[in-house]
Amino acid sequence: MRGPHGPRSQARWPFLLAVVMLAVAAVLSSAPPGSGATVYDTRDAALRREITKVFADPRVTASTARVGAVVRDASTRTSIYLRGADTPLAPASTQKTFTAAAALSRLGSGYRWPTDVYAAAPVGAGGVVSGRLYLRGSGDPTLREQDLTSLASALKSKGVKRITGDVVADASAFDEVRYNPYWSSSYASSYYAAQVSALTLSPNTDYDAGTIIVTATPGASTTAVPRLTVTPASAASHVRLVNRSRTSAAGTATTIAVSRAAGTNTITVSGQVPVRHIATRRWVTVNDPALLAGRALRTRLVAAGIRVDGTAVRGTTPRARTLLARHSSMTLGQLLVPFLKLSNNSHAEAITKTLGARTGRPGSWADGTAALRAYAVSIGIPVTGLRFVDGSGLARANRLTPNQLALLLDKAQRAPWWATFRAALPIAGVDPVRWQGGTLSSRMRGTAAAGNLRAKNGSLTGVTSLAGYVSGADGRRYVFVMMSNFRGASPRPVEDRLGVLLARWRMTDG
Repeated sequence: MRGPHGPRSQARWPFLLAVVMLAVAAVLSSAPPGSGATVYDTRDAALRREITKVFADPRVTASTARVGAVVRDASTRTSIYLRGADTPLAPASTQKTFTAAAALSRLGSGYRWPTDVYAAAPVGAGGVVSGRLYLRGSGDPTLREQDLTSLASALKSKGVKRITGDVVADASAFDEVRYNPYWSSSYASSYYAAQVSALTLSPNTDYDAGTIIVTATPGASTTAVPRLTVTPASAASHVRLVNRSRTSAAGTATTIAVSRAAGTNTITVSGQVPVRHIATRRWVTVNDPALLAGRALRTRLVAAGIRVDGTAVRGTTPRARTLLARHSSMTLGQLLVPFLKLSNNSHAEAITKTLGARTGRPGSWADGTAALRAYAVSIGIPVTGLRFVDGSGLARANRLTPNQLALLLDKAQRAPWWATFRAALPIAGVDPVRWQGGTLSSRMRGTAAAGNLRAKNGSLTGVTSLAGYVSGADGRRYVFVMMSNFRGASPRPVEDRLGVLLARWRMTDG
């Protein structure tokens, strides 16, 4: 009798080897055409078939559409579905996830932007500031007129009674390229393309920096011209309103529109507002936001009872200076909520230029976008095909691949600031818009994705994208990305179908 390694045992080896090879083949399946040597788990085969059906939609398969997608298990990083994953596409606002992540990593969630008031020398006898008063910004996109009122009050409490020179608006922390050269000139009046300055004001608690709100109140009759006002009120000295609007009959449509002439602060208001209708508000950008802030501070100083002999001008703060007052912004972590929930472009660009200023040079798009790229490299994201020319995704020249976005989302959930990042993402189908559902509040309502899916969406003419996280019905978490550059019908409804499918899925389905 032979031992365990005799001929009978040896005869089993080819059989056992075949069994092992079949088992391996049962776990792994071939990748879809064109996806390379991707390894899939056959337990996801049914889900992959369902996703494939979703992507068979004519809006995706059209010859005029370029659509890329990634779906992965958020825990194991296993790829479940890939389509054009390494194709560079215009990302629109999903790019903001990179800007947010880089800022949390490089600046920290506790970062605050200071806005300082300086004089060249200490306050003199009789509460006199001899010469100029300097208002120096560092990029705070949340500074409001009421904060300037607080600064004026702080000077008053220190005994300041008179300023013999000008109020100098200092925006030198950023460069003077305030409008991104990659943005269409047709955007220049629109609130989503405000000039980016180190010293700027926001008119509201959405913090739409670099804009003002024009309010048109209907006249008492159709023969009366609507009354126009601006917010912040101090902006009245910075802009010139041309009123071409009219009061229309009750029940007619409201068609008020505002536009700003290029390179000026001449704002034309046109259209109509019906009699007895509520006042209509419209947002419009301003030229030279720093000078607006300087003028606003001068107005608040005078209102506080401080005499100002000079006017408001642009300039820089001298090295020899005395700090008289400081306002600190909310933290970066707090800003991320309006930034990502409402997809605020001005926040993205302020953050990008702030990252650029870490070089020691005035913050610029060149240095800021280089910082975004460097961050991607530092966390191991391949940058082939990646291109950033702004921080918001507004420029059509930006490029990301679905895989780069998916990798960013994967690494974000493993970062120490993950809870802050996650809390700031829009949530599908949830009210209120501020500060829960955000830009996804009206999407996927009444589905398994509502209150579950957290993602950043993006939208430009011919561009739609959605990238984020969702949990399946069995608790399995997914990272998903869908990006589309298209002509014709938008594939956006397919984004929602994908999100709902993943939210409803159980591993036992199929």
